[in-house]
Amino acid sequence: MEIFLLAFIVIVQNVAVFLDNYAIFYLTSRHNSSKIATAYTKKFQFDFLSRGFLFFTPPLLGLMLTRDNLYFLLLCLLISSIATLILTLLQSVNFSSKMRINFYFPLTKKNTFLLLIGLVIYAIYLYVPFYLNILSYFFKEHSLWIVQLSPALTAISSVFVVYYMDPKVAKFIDATKNKKNPSVLFELIAIRILGRITILLASIFIFIKLV
Repeated sequence: MEIFLLAFIVIVQNVAVFLDNYAIFYLTSRHNSSKIATAYTKKFQFDFLSRGFLFFTPPLLGLMLTRDNLYFLLLCLLISSIATLILTLLQSVNFSSKMRINFYFPLTKKNTFLLLIGLVIYAIYLYVPFYLNILSYFFKEHSLWIVQLSPALTAISSVFVVYYMDPKVAKFIDATKNKKNPSVLFELIAIRILGRITILLASIFIFIKLV
């Protein structure tokens, strides 16, 4: 039963991650298309499906929380984070080969700061339910309201994506061919990969410390 549940959580979570990556990579790869409006519509459809799959994760993790199974929660986070990093790397390589653009990203103080913020955001983004359920294990008397923070924290982490990253991608798409800034593409890929590496390192550290 637990093995089946573990596999289901990892699959559902990573389908959500795959669709989230695919949505923005799909839109950006259509930057020279004459059907940009159609590309945006499909991007929103992929985003919707991603969030739909993501809704399955919290109740399943909560089920294991009610069974007082910390090992299962930590194992879920570890295996899922490994799969997420592999998926993101494969999708990023595929996206890079399709774009055929020489990536450029000047390491100014501002860009480095934004890259670090993006790293933190993507270490949280889509993985809030895992963190909250593990935290709830140690604060059981507060677990009922801790797990309810999931929508709020997901929304907060989404602010960076919706109000910073998505507009940068939109400007890249709208720019004329000789004015497109390739640093946007590097940042788009880098923050995702660095964020997923951070999730994996954190999950390994937590697993070793607590198991």
